[in-house]
Amino acid sequence: MAKNSIRDYSATNSSNTDIQSIDISEGCSPAGINNAIREVMADLKDVSTGAVALESPSADSLTVTGAFTSQGIDDNATSTAMTLDSSGNVGIGTSSPVASSLLTLKETNAGGDGAELRLINSSTTVESATQIVFTNTTTDTADSAVIKAVRTAGGQDFRFSSDGTERLRIDGSGNLLVGKTSSGVANTGAELQSSGFTSITRDGGPPLQLNRKTSDGDVFVINKDGTTVGSIGTASNYLFIGGSSNGKGIKFIGNAVQPCNSAGVDNDNDQDLGGVTARWDDIYATNATIQTSDANEKQQIAALTDAEITAAKAISALFKTFKWNSAVEAKGDAARTHAGVIAQDVEAAMTAAGLDAGDYAFFISTTWWETQTDVPAVEAVAEVLDDDGNVVTEAVEAVAAYTRTDIYDTQAEAPAGATERNRKGIRYPELLAFVGAATEQRLANIETRLAALEAN
Repeated sequence: MAKNSIRDYSATNSSNTDIQSIDISEGCSPAGINNAIREVMADLKDVSTGAVALESPSADSLTVTGAFTSQGIDDNATSTAMTLDSSGNVGIGTSSPVASSLLTLKETNAGGDGAELRLINSSTTVESATQIVFTNTTTDTADSAVIKAVRTAGGQDFRFSSDGTERLRIDGSGNLLVGKTSSGVANTGAELQSSGFTSITRDGGPPLQLNRKTSDGDVFVINKDGTTVGSIGTASNYLFIGGSSNGKGIKFIGNAVQPCNSAGVDNDNDQDLGGVTARWDDIYATNATIQTSDANEKQQIAALTDAEITAAKAISALFKTFKWNSAVEAKGDAARTHAGVIAQDVEAAMTAAGLDAGDYAFFISTTWWETQTDVPAVEAVAEVLDDDGNVVTEAVEAVAAYTRTDIYDTQAEAPAGATERNRKGIRYPELLAFVGAATEQRLANIETRLAALEAN
């Protein structure tokens, strides 16, 4: 072996089974270095263990024909640190790179956090970035896809771009932005904040479309504290809104709004519109309401008894004019005058005739229990944005202090100290029919007696 090519070539024994190092002099020519390496490699072709250290002048390159394997810097290392196989695939932490992958990373520490690929940007300048570029050409072109980590005043952004345009961003506050670069419901795009708030804004079209295929059922489910309280869904290609707590709902079908259950199935003759503690004010309609009056759905059809006629006669004299307290409170003397009966007077007339007003559908008396809870005021909080326009603190609207009323249908449901309430009402169509039937029977009786008198 030429001494002008190899400064030191030593082995622990004459068989060259444990060669420690090869020190290639900086004064050697590239050709001389290559010749020296070939001679050494020829001597090492049967060596299965050990490490070879090659030092090359900084101005020259080292070419290895075939696969290349490194076992790290430890002289006694036995595990593979890096492999370059004959196909050009690189394995780090493995001697068997995946054939279909140019780069394979494998964590060899059983207690580690997994293989890690770290890109370090030493710049501390805002908007400085570290990025990975995906392209079908050898240069960074406008049609490339880019994953970019950008330093901002609030931390690090992850930005995903394609065709030269940013498509998605995860900002330093953990908010996911799609089609937009800053938080805010006024900005077009979709936003999922780390607080759980979601907003979708779109110009000139529906911002959200939900589609359920192959079967009817819930499309949108609403929960409170993990419990389903309602849903919006489809039933026979129609929309329904259902409440899971009471199993009731409404369905929009054809040109009608119909009652249904919480699954969108028709619910006939089972639901009310409004309630004793939550009443509608006025109902505007082109035509009057329609009450079922089919003989096939009625029984025990009878004329009024003498006691009923007596009560009806008394009730017919109870119609008066009045003004609502709420209207007077709101309008004063301008409150309008109404005509009707007082439910308590009707109840008294029925009792005087020996009848129970509660047995008749024209009289309504509802009892409930309620509690009042004072709710303190909420002060307004302005929205706080960072330098990049990301929401740091969400805005809170001011709410004045108020008293919340909780309603209980039965005394058993109500807590101790709840106040009992009662409200009475009248179904005027039925009451007027009751008075009208009694009036007709009275007139018929009068006409009979008159005819008898005239006959004499």
